[in-house]
Amino acid sequence: MYDAYTPNEVALRLPVEVTCLAFQESKQTVLAGGKAGHLYAYSTSSNRRGFELSHLCTNFHKKAVNTLKVCQREDLLLCTSDGQLMAHKLSDPLYKVETLIHKVKPVQTFARFSPTDTSGDLYVIVSSRKKLFLFKWAEKEKEFIEVQLDYNPVFIDTPNSIKCVGETVYFSVRNEYFSMTMQKDKNTSRSPDKDQRATSPPIESWNGFITRLLSFNCQPGIIPMIDRNRVAFVRNETVVTKEVWGKPNGFNEEFKFSEVPTQIVYDPPYLVGMLSKGRVEVRSIFDGQLVQTMSLPKAMTLCSGSRGQVFVAAFSDIWILDTSQNLRKNVSHLIQERQFELAIQLADNSDLFNEDQKTKIKREAAVNLFNQRKFDESFAMFKEIKTEVLSILRMFPELLPDGFQSSTVAVNDMPANERMRALLALGNYLSEIRTEHAKHIDLYNRLRTSGAAKKTDTETLEKLVLTLRVVDTTLLKCHIKTKPALVDSLIRLQNSACTFEDAKKILEAEGRLSSLFVLYESRKKHEMALDLLIEQSSRSDRDRFFDDAEEKIVEYLQSLGNSNLPLILKYAKWVLAKNLDLGVQIFTSDETEMARNLNRKSVVEFLKTECPEAMIPYLEHVIFKWEEPASYFHETLLEYYVTRVNTLFKDYVHAFPDAYSDENITRAGDEDGELGAFRKRLLRFLEVSHSYSPQTVLLQLAPHAFFEERALILGRLKQHDQALALYVNTLKNVPAAEEYCRLYYNSHDETNSQVYLLLFRALVHPNQHHHHSIPFNADSTPFGSFRDDVSEASTIVNSTSSYQPDVNTAIKILAKHADKIDTVAALNMLPATTPLRVVFSAINAVIQTTGRQASTRKMEKSMSQYAMSKKLESKQKAQSTKIIVNFSSECVVCEKKIAVSAFVRYPDGRLAHLYCHNDSQGAALRN
Repeated sequence: MYDAYTPNEVALRLPVEVTCLAFQESKQTVLAGGKAGHLYAYSTSSNRRGFELSHLCTNFHKKAVNTLKVCQREDLLLCTSDGQLMAHKLSDPLYKVETLIHKVKPVQTFARFSPTDTSGDLYVIVSSRKKLFLFKWAEKEKEFIEVQLDYNPVFIDTPNSIKCVGETVYFSVRNEYFSMTMQKDKNTSRSPDKDQRATSPPIESWNGFITRLLSFNCQPGIIPMIDRNRVAFVRNETVVTKEVWGKPNGFNEEFKFSEVPTQIVYDPPYLVGMLSKGRVEVRSIFDGQLVQTMSLPKAMTLCSGSRGQVFVAAFSDIWILDTSQNLRKNVSHLIQERQFELAIQLADNSDLFNEDQKTKIKREAAVNLFNQRKFDESFAMFKEIKTEVLSILRMFPELLPDGFQSSTVAVNDMPANERMRALLALGNYLSEIRTEHAKHIDLYNRLRTSGAAKKTDTETLEKLVLTLRVVDTTLLKCHIKTKPALVDSLIRLQNSACTFEDAKKILEAEGRLSSLFVLYESRKKHEMALDLLIEQSSRSDRDRFFDDAEEKIVEYLQSLGNSNLPLILKYAKWVLAKNLDLGVQIFTSDETEMARNLNRKSVVEFLKTECPEAMIPYLEHVIFKWEEPASYFHETLLEYYVTRVNTLFKDYVHAFPDAYSDENITRAGDEDGELGAFRKRLLRFLEVSHSYSPQTVLLQLAPHAFFEERALILGRLKQHDQALALYVNTLKNVPAAEEYCRLYYNSHDETNSQVYLLLFRALVHPNQHHHHSIPFNADSTPFGSFRDDVSEASTIVNSTSSYQPDVNTAIKILAKHADKIDTVAALNMLPATTPLRVVFSAINAVIQTTGRQASTRKMEKSMSQYAMSKKLESKQKAQSTKIIVNFSSECVVCEKKIAVSAFVRYPDGRLAHLYCHNDSQGAALRN
């Protein structure tokens, strides 16, 4: 215990009994109401210590003054006397009455209600006759106006002991405490007074939502503790507290007095309670311990004054309890007793201590908290006083970078669990510090960029960078020990100040190879990152992170881009050797634009040398997926297709010598194995691509095989008769010939429009084009060797054989595609001996097709004639309209004269300048 307060007299042996006190802080005046209706005002003396009587109002009221409340902003002194609430002018020496509330009487008690969203308007909540009323002070009218207040339930008794905190009203009814949350009703109605004008302001309305808190069996007492965001309630000898906006039953602090207090005043950091027989008890708000007990004769009433002051009223005496006289001695005593919370708050509340002294006290408090193993509170205190980070980190020397260690007492001797708690708290503290330092560094960099930085700013920046480096390096070690999941996130920070060498050394020492890879990746040490992946991929005891090392290498290479192409090619060689498909994905990824933007010629040259097997899948992706138009890539892919098919064809013919005989020619793509698949891919390419040289490909394809491929190429050269001869005579595949015609038919092209007629001729006269072929040099093509490897009987179509006409199939083609074939030319090709019954179906189809075409043309002609007649009618109507333009004609847009300008006439006869019309139309379209 110690003497927190020193009692001094304000006024002794007054001629009246003091019933209530109030304090006017702006004038340092204590106001005392008397039982006889007098009002005394005592102000601090200018000539001597203590107080002196500044005003005395003997006719303040006719009866006893029960309650006083100072409203400094509104210059009002509220009081209750004889059951009535009155407002006096505070600045008037005689305290004249401004107004009184007639509607509510008798008034049990009242409280000022100051909601945060009403611009500081003064409201008063009044208790009377088991109800609560709400009044608002009207400055112009100098009176209180009742405001509608709706709430439930109905009270069983009149509420008393009312206190307001923000939008919450606390009060007691009999032996229970309640809270009422106030909410302004936005849907207000106008005054019901019929004589009042409709323009009158709406009536204000509030709703109250009441919650029961707890019960008690003593004199009620409600004590707002605004600085702690709490409210205290007297409950017998105990004072319990709850958060203002917390749960209704969230009472978690208790302060126990030696007996039931009749009144309590909150003067941080103390609760001052009035007990029986004039005893005053002072308790700490931090631990509830008794600080001081004093006895003042017949003391009955307490009133809070300025910070560190409490006024006490007795029967006819007034005292002031002041903390300032013993403050320095008490703070020193509290520091010696390690009661730093009390010491800090006392120092902060006083002007007797400068900032350096306050900081020193808080530094000692932080060290004490650390020694008590309250690490989070300790680091919070260090942060509050902006302690140098290095001085804190020296308590953890093993975490500091080389060159920063010292012999300061450290935490090495702590038990393992407490050391872990200390490191966790340190990590949280360093995370907050690094965020602040990073923001300051970013600000300095922006100032330097804009040229607004000063020399002192540069020095500060260097200091911040050095501190941030130490913080980030220490934080990395901290996270490794306490929060391993956050290590990679810290390393990836763009503004991380941890040097590469320090981080590498730390991670290698801890064996965190996965984090080491993240470090290499974030610092763009590409070769080191890739070498680590390759090295770990072959280890049997590798970390699970490296189980899919090959996929990670591919993803890494895909992210590098064209600027790192030599590096990509260097490591792609290793991936291609391990997994061809994965290796190709390095250059064909669609997840980012990096692979798409690589130099494709360089990639092709690399694959030609290092991995020819990857050429076809790479070029297929480039051409078919990315739609590469350059002929270089198309011809290169075609070259690799031909080479691949050449090799597979030779093997296939050796294995199945009868597959390509006259009697049995296997169609392209029907071969088993890879040959069939590659021939399908080659055919697809020949159909889609237009960026290769057909003549060159024909020279590479042998005439005794690859007939489907040769047919497509002949089609590109518009040599359709030879192509169709291959389908009809050699391959004997009329459906394929029809598909060929569908592919190349074009009614607007002189040559391609005849493909169906050429198919008809190939069926009717199969021997007419058989001996026409493209010049072929066996020595210039890779297929020339087939004549040496494959027997004539099995691979060469007999050139002396003749083909039988297929008139029936030709007639079916004519009937099916009558609209695409010249009927007269086709009929002239038929042999003279063809029976008419065979031709009938075709002629019937031609007639029907011709009829449909004639009907369509007739309908189109009729529609055109009708449209023309409507246009002519509109033209005649427009030409018959008489337009008069004289010197008085004005533009409807700009309202200027038309004169001799070009103009537009609207359907309703209005006129406008042509350019005004165009401008208005353009504006309408833009809107």
